[in-house]
Amino acid sequence: MGPTPTTAAPAAAGTEPTATNAPQRRGGLISRGWAIVWVAFGATAFSSGGSQYGFGIFVRPLTEEFGWSRTEINLSLSIGLIAGLLAPLAGWILDRHGARLVMTASLGIVAVAFFLRAGMTELWQWYALSALLAVGMPGTFMPVGKLIGTWFPKTRGRMMGTAITGNNVFGLIGVPLLNVVVISQGWRLGYAIIGTCLAATALAAWLVIRDSPSQGPVIERQGPSTGRRNPPDLDLTIKEASRTPAFWLIMAGLTCAGFSYPSFMTQLIPHMEAEGWDSAKATFALTALAGIALASKITWGRLSERLTARISFVIAILIMSSGVVMVILARDTAMVWPAIIYFGMGFGGIGPLMTLVILEAFGLKNLGAIQGSISLVAQILPVLIGPILAGALFDSTGSYRASFAIAAGIFAIGAVCVFAARRPGHRQA
Repeated sequence: MGPTPTTAAPAAAGTEPTATNAPQRRGGLISRGWAIVWVAFGATAFSSGGSQYGFGIFVRPLTEEFGWSRTEINLSLSIGLIAGLLAPLAGWILDRHGARLVMTASLGIVAVAFFLRAGMTELWQWYALSALLAVGMPGTFMPVGKLIGTWFPKTRGRMMGTAITGNNVFGLIGVPLLNVVVISQGWRLGYAIIGTCLAATALAAWLVIRDSPSQGPVIERQGPSTGRRNPPDLDLTIKEASRTPAFWLIMAGLTCAGFSYPSFMTQLIPHMEAEGWDSAKATFALTALAGIALASKITWGRLSERLTARISFVIAILIMSSGVVMVILARDTAMVWPAIIYFGMGFGGIGPLMTLVILEAFGLKNLGAIQGSISLVAQILPVLIGPILAGALFDSTGSYRASFAIAAGIFAIGAVCVFAARRPGHRQA
């Protein structure tokens, strides 16, 4: 016979079940909470992973077929500033209409953008579809933090780490598979495959996601002790948060961290190829980086439950900065691999910790609006400056080393800003 089920004490009369007083039911991997985690996993895999990890795979084929320069191709990344402009609106909609609607619609928009890329023939179409992609991107990842904070209040660090490992899994598994498809069948089929995966994930989001535990079975709320007592969420409004130094320091720090994708990750394969590596080896280097980041992500989430997300973020971005310096100094294969491993260790923490830093400082209730307002700057500046600078420096010098050096310095500045961002109303380590 199986174990005898336990029955939680009923909530007080007239009280709706919430993340902290709802009946405690276990459902393993098939529980509603875990199902939501896996949908978030898929969303980050195919939206962030497909557009960021997968970007470098298409650079050479597009150049060879259309004759576009690296600067022209990289300009599409700067069009991503639209995502930053729309982030406050996405956050407002998220707080008022819920994660289910926002994530489903956003995944659908991104899926359409990838499907249409498969048929493009002109440079203006590349830019127009990049703009459409940017419109959908904020809503594919912003709901994740609110869902995790609601369904897993005691273990949100490690669960956030689990939910957003999707982009790293795409880098580890999807990139080499996609590279094989692009080499053997062409880049158009590669874009169509990403679009198909996104459409399937959008359907799953609509069927699975519920915005609160009262709408579905509840998973366990009380995780094992982390050795640190979390202060209660402040639940500041966007107006209250913007009056604190922490808001502006976090905005600056996350903006600096945002350069990791447009200034380094999307340029790594082209950099390796420019240094004499063939496409397969360059792709494997990115795959190895993704594997290291994947392995470290849950560890960073758990560490944030012990040290705070703020301190964990500072450590992660400093490791990442050091890793970029090591890539710059690498002159042979023996030096490249330790650099890739070191960067990947730090990079794995940035994704889960960025949202957790905001949640930890300002609370869950208005997370969408606050995160959206911070993203207005944190997404726009990196994609506006990073890709164009990297492409222009490469076109003029034939190397990505100068742009990588600038990125390493920006990461270090970000560490200083976040370290100085004390939680409003609390003294922190």
